[in-house]
Amino acid sequence: MMPSTLSNVADEELLEVILPKQAVRELMSEYGSVQHVLLQTSVQELARVRGIGPVKARQLQYLCELAKRLYKVHAKLPPVIRTPQDVFDRAVDMQHLLVEHFRVLYLNTKNGVIAEETISQGTISAALVDPREVFRRGVRLSAATVILLHNHPSGDPTPSPEDIALTQKLVEGGKVLDIRVIDHVIIGVGRYVSLKEKGLI
Repeated sequence: MMPSTLSNVADEELLEVILPKQAVRELMSEYGSVQHVLLQTSVQELARVRGIGPVKARQLQYLCELAKRLYKVHAKLPPVIRTPQDVFDRAVDMQHLLVEHFRVLYLNTKNGVIAEETISQGTISAALVDPREVFRRGVRLSAATVILLHNHPSGDPTPSPEDIALTQKLVEGGKVLDIRVIDHVIIGVGRYVSLKEKGLI
């Protein structure tokens, strides 16, 4: 019978779901712990144990690598955005793009970046931005706030009337979904303009 929770299941029992019980007993006798088995044994060592073989040993190696990567993801705090300069530093690659790219940073309640997404790529003079695309991802991520950013291929980050109008439209759209637009940063060559700093948000 499948247990209702796996948190209280012993390490050896979890390993027995993948390997024969006798193989698990032999591994525990030889190496002492599941952690040692998964993190420190080689594929060749595992494959020599009766009931495992090279295919199962390779599968265990892949599962272990996946577990380590997941641990790194959860152990690492997301980068925090404190100022428009932080946004510019993150998006510095945008300053030399030949057409406009519109990106959104999705933030948690601590202003940590939980996702970054390019919403649209436009012509040299304008980018088409669908507010539904901006906030659909935010709802799925349970984002608390978002920061809008796009580049001006001319190199001059001065906001146009269209930039300001789009920003206000997205600010209002975010209010409906309880996702606050906290800034719109326009990227130029070597410089930027923050609409929040300009008092336009």
